[in-house]
Amino acid sequence: MRAAAAPPASAPAVRPSPSAEQLASVERAIRRMRDHLGETQCLTDHAEAGLFSPFHFHRVFRSVTAVTPARFLAALRMAEAQRMMIRGSPRVTDVCTAVGYASLGTFTTQFTRLVGMSPSRFKALVDRHGDRGIGEVVDACGLTGPAGPVGPTDPTGPGRAAVITGRAAGAAPADAVLFTGLFPHGVPQDLPVACAVTPATATVRLRPPADAEHYVLAVCFDRATRVADALDDPAGARRSVATTHAPTHGSFRLRLRAPAPSDPPIVLALPLLLARDATDRTTDRVPTPLTALAAEPG
Repeated sequence: MRAAAAPPASAPAVRPSPSAEQLASVERAIRRMRDHLGETQCLTDHAEAGLFSPFHFHRVFRSVTAVTPARFLAALRMAEAQRMMIRGSPRVTDVCTAVGYASLGTFTTQFTRLVGMSPSRFKALVDRHGDRGIGEVVDACGLTGPAGPVGPTDPTGPGRAAVITGRAAGAAPADAVLFTGLFPHGVPQDLPVACAVTPATATVRLRPPADAEHYVLAVCFDRATRVADALDDPAGARRSVATTHAPTHGSFRLRLRAPAPSDPPIVLALPLLLARDATDRTTDRVPTPLTALAAEPG
């Protein structure tokens, strides 16, 4: 039997926009999560705040935010932990308790996985690079320049899809840096499977894994934004964001906008990961894969 020809459209079906009732339900639940961040929380608590049954609420929450309530709560906790450390909390154990973890080991493991580095390394890098502008950090890694954007993340090979390209539109500073990554979930946790760091007006080129659904998540900062301010920004006043399903081939569009209350926090410490790479190249440390992912030539 001959296989059917592949359709020309390469992007997954677009999800329907949430109703006003669904959006209000999710935002009520998120407010409860924030208000009780240091307490034990479960799905029934979130569903009660959202005024839906647990099963229905879970489906609605995921359709609105692209992640489960548990992943969203974890992101809120890690974002608050970063803010506390930036603001000078002297002990990681105090941060751990304040954001709802009973075990320091569990907190440290979760922080390292979601943020991209251990709490102690995070604090050290904030102390060293927090006052630097994001553009300065990006330039130190050699990821943007007059030649334009970097290329796809890794060469074509078994199990790899074709390069996909996209451009960002919408409100963005004239002198801005765009971080764009491919993630298996609708929240930037863990290192991306592919990424690019480009001027906001440049074409983004990524190579997604074949036969797997991924999200394109992007965040845009003015080059002059301090690293510490970018990470300590709960309302999202210093950034614009965009998200879309990743096509398997062809192109995608990114519409930059101000963060909404239902957007998961940006947990991955992107500017600090780049700063760490720049630092590690001058030592015997092995750098994180992030710079390698962003700088592979096309």
